[in-house]
Amino acid sequence: MGRGARAADVRTIAADYAALLAAGRMDEAAMKYWHDDVATFEAVPGEHGETHGKAETLAKAEWWFANHEVHGFRSEGPFVNGDSFLIVIDLDVTPAGGVRTHMREIVGYRVAGDKVVEERYYY
Repeated sequence: MGRGARAADVRTIAADYAALLAAGRMDEAAMKYWHDDVATFEAVPGEHGETHGKAETLAKAEWWFANHEVHGFRSEGPFVNGDSFLIVIDLDVTPAGGVRTHMREIVGYRVAGDKVVEERYYY
């Protein structure tokens, strides 16, 4: 999935990615930085527990937003280490047919070249 990323490159990518998320521009961050073969791993198994490829990962994101009403969003970070960075996300959200709740998750991103090749969700 490309060459390894240098720390300075990762810092630049991480800062821009985090700024796009904070501005509510998740789709733009995905299109700009996700590798065509990006892989995502949720903390719990299930239908969307693991995705591979930009199209499948975008479909998972579209499903999530179609099935959740987001009332508020806040992010912290990025926190960079080597070829990876973390972003902490706080969500005020109501799942379809569910109860409004607060979600806090940490998302780990691994970079190769100038693209995010892996996302891991921790909650």
